[in-house]
Amino acid sequence: MSIFKLIIIIFSFFLSIGYGITLIDMALPFNLNQPSIQYFLVGFGIFIPLWLFWLRSNQFYSTFEHELTHLLVGLLFLKKPAHFTVTSHEGGETGLYGKNFLITLAPYFIPTFAYLLLPFYLIINSEYHLPYFTVLGFMVSYHVLSTIQEFSYRQPDIATSGKLFSTIFLIFANIFVYGFLIMFTIGGFATGGQFMRAGFLESIYWLSHLVSRMTG
Repeated sequence: MSIFKLIIIIFSFFLSIGYGITLIDMALPFNLNQPSIQYFLVGFGIFIPLWLFWLRSNQFYSTFEHELTHLLVGLLFLKKPAHFTVTSHEGGETGLYGKNFLITLAPYFIPTFAYLLLPFYLIINSEYHLPYFTVLGFMVSYHVLSTIQEFSYRQPDIATSGKLFSTIFLIFANIFVYGFLIMFTIGGFATGGQFMRAGFLESIYWLSHLVSRMTG
């Protein structure tokens, strides 16, 4: 294992602690009777039977999202696409001229369709905010269930990145990504931003606490 990956593992471990604690601290005070949460949960629940009785056996859509996520994250890193292939039963492949671990592991922690929805919250009328959260919950449910089905240590993406590295990094990445979505559902972008800041500070606290114990 490279020094770079070892550093990512160490930071991911402490970031998981910091953001995990922050997520619990921020989420517990909120009431499930809050309308945005209820609409989100309705959307999440609506998708479950759709997945169980149709999409679970039709892998084209989950494969498409998987490969699209590779492609979009690759473009964010200015990686030129080489090819993009999606099939119903034989998987898919996204070829890029250059990759990194974020591109490789992106489908296992980024709910692409849910995050593509986020900017629309800023431009739609407030009367549509509650139905918006139903759609958001629907998309999050889709990613959660499809990722559970897709995730395997035999997956080339996981094997390429390494089992230990993938596991520890993905724990942090999922806490961070879904934690933001939960906080966004509770209080919009302001609360999501608060979660990001507070989680980082909590992580730094635990890391500095360990360093002081080791050096003191």
